[in-house]
Amino acid sequence: MKTWIIKIIVGHVIVLALILAVLGNKFGWFTPDNEPEARLNCPVFSEGCTFNFEGQSYKVNSQAPLNANKPVQLQVEGKAKQIHASWQMQGMEMGPNRYRLLSNDQQHWHAQTALPICTNKRQDWLLKLEIDGHRIDISTVSEKI
Repeated sequence: MKTWIIKIIVGHVIVLALILAVLGNKFGWFTPDNEPEARLNCPVFSEGCTFNFEGQSYKVNSQAPLNANKPVQLQVEGKAKQIHASWQMQGMEMGPNRYRLLSNDQQHWHAQTALPICTNKRQDWLLKLEIDGHRIDISTVSEKI
């Protein structure tokens, strides 16, 4: 008599798991937050790169060449309600460093940022730029130290 109760409970658990899987897939509950919606390569970051994202045109750059020993004046041109940025190494999480870019006109954005410390003296960087909740990853390199 106990085996049929166990079978009913297991059956209900399986059906519930399938329903949650279908709903989770439909509503994106199981989509990793770390996946960008777009990627861009910007080899000379101080010269800037332009891109179209979510129907808008943007330009991103720094005031000076990237250097791990100096602050990075990050600039973004393009219409947005809010922009956040963080620096990571390619393929390596460098810990939390989230910067909120400021703007007076919601068209010209800026923030003083810093590249995280890298003991391996690597030069390959990934700028994770979040524009109105949508993320684009921008690959670039810094100067040799």
